[in-house]
Amino acid sequence: MQGREWLGRLDRRVLGGAAAVGLLLIGTLAFVLATSSPAARGPIATPVPTVEPTETPRRPRATPPGTPAPRPATFVGIAASIPVSPPPAPRATASPEPGLWRIEGYVVDEQGKPIENVCVVIGPTSCAPFSIKTDERGHYFIDVAAVGSATNLLQFDFYFEYPGRETKWLRISPQTSTVFNLVLRRT
Repeated sequence: MQGREWLGRLDRRVLGGAAAVGLLLIGTLAFVLATSSPAARGPIATPVPTVEPTETPRRPRATPPGTPAPRPATFVGIAASIPVSPPPAPRATASPEPGLWRIEGYVVDEQGKPIENVCVVIGPTSCAPFSIKTDERGHYFIDVAAVGSATNLLQFDFYFEYPGRETKWLRISPQTSTVFNLVLRRT
């Protein structure tokens, strides 16, 4: 008989514990529902959207037809960069990805006005339909791999070509992101 009484007491304990756990769960659920209702939280502040300038209309960039000036026999270094006061950008340019250095700058004429569609050629090839071109502000940028070491620097050759203007040759061994601005004079 003692075994049956023990089993009967065990059943009551189990039933009592199950009831307590059930009440706890119901109370927790009621609390969560009550605090998550919109009325309990009060008014929600709507975020104010950031106003961005209108996007520059997309248009294909192409260097004008014609033959660019012959390539120069000597190159210029980064020290030949000139100061430029460009107009503000209509939209921000994305930052380079980690592991890349950005070579960027502006191409202007003798009066300091930007030259659009200057072909920026990388290496010994010539200007092609998908070569990098300057935008309406004369701005260009090229992201290159951040490679090399202090003892073994990589060299890049960039040619700036535009029909009716001189061609400039920039040879650079970047060790960080670099700005190079230049004037393309009429030939």
